[in-house]
Amino acid sequence: MSVKRRYKPRPNYFWSVLSVAGVLFLMGLFLFLSLHSKDLIESIKSDFEMVAELPAGEQEKLSSELQAALQRDERIQSESVRAVGKEEGLVALSQDLGTDLNRDGMPNPLNDIVLFKIKQEYLQTETLENIAEEYSKKFPSLDGVYFQEALIDQVVTNLDRLLFIFLVAGVLLAILALTLIHNSIRLALYSNRFLVKNMELVGASWSFIRAPFLKKSAQHGLYSAALALTLLLGFGLLIVMRIPEMKQYLNGNYILYLTGFLLAGGLLINLVSTYTVVTRFLRMRTNDLHV
Repeated sequence: MSVKRRYKPRPNYFWSVLSVAGVLFLMGLFLFLSLHSKDLIESIKSDFEMVAELPAGEQEKLSSELQAALQRDERIQSESVRAVGKEEGLVALSQDLGTDLNRDGMPNPLNDIVLFKIKQEYLQTETLENIAEEYSKKFPSLDGVYFQEALIDQVVTNLDRLLFIFLVAGVLLAILALTLIHNSIRLALYSNRFLVKNMELVGASWSFIRAPFLKKSAQHGLYSAALALTLLLGFGLLIVMRIPEMKQYLNGNYILYLTGFLLAGGLLINLVSTYTVVTRFLRMRTNDLHV
């Protein structure tokens, strides 16, 4: 006579690990973009230049005096001060426009200029206006000192707006991630609810009952973090291959921070959720376990 073995459901930890890895991947991607967005904006700000236009004719003395004064100014990046001749400027303009402006033999309409960059802590419209006015008065023969006012206003405004958006999105994503991970772990442990209660009924302490579940949960958290980190590194490599310019924004320290965040997140979230779920099963009455 054949004896049918009673089916005993087992917790499906595979989907739990996969779902946690997916959420960690999204959180890691968000953190990665948040960290590098600041670097990107700082890079844009550090490349911001002001222009002092020299009058037509030989102005080597004026150019030298102006450059010396700019290099002594504490608001200006001294190494960024450089003179650009009108011929060099015409070549650069031709490259930007994609056409040779010299081919028709027309006279060069540009003037010699001096370019300089402002230190980031002084990148406010009011400060830039003061610098332009100050050097226009100090060197009255200059044709003018200019900067792209709309650009600096846009960069500063967008920086504050972007940080606020990232903050709100981060809070919402964290809440969603915790909810999804908790539900995923709860479903994975659901089939063990009778085992948990039986261990309690035979006299096992709650800490003894939780221990094997917490140990397994920590392992699964590490698996999820490793999988999420692998996906993120693969995603980053793909982006760099498609857009080589993005390589300059990669920061080794940020990758270490990201690794630590994913490992800590995978462990902490799994352990807390498992602890909560197992404790909930322990507090339930035996009749409620059948629901």
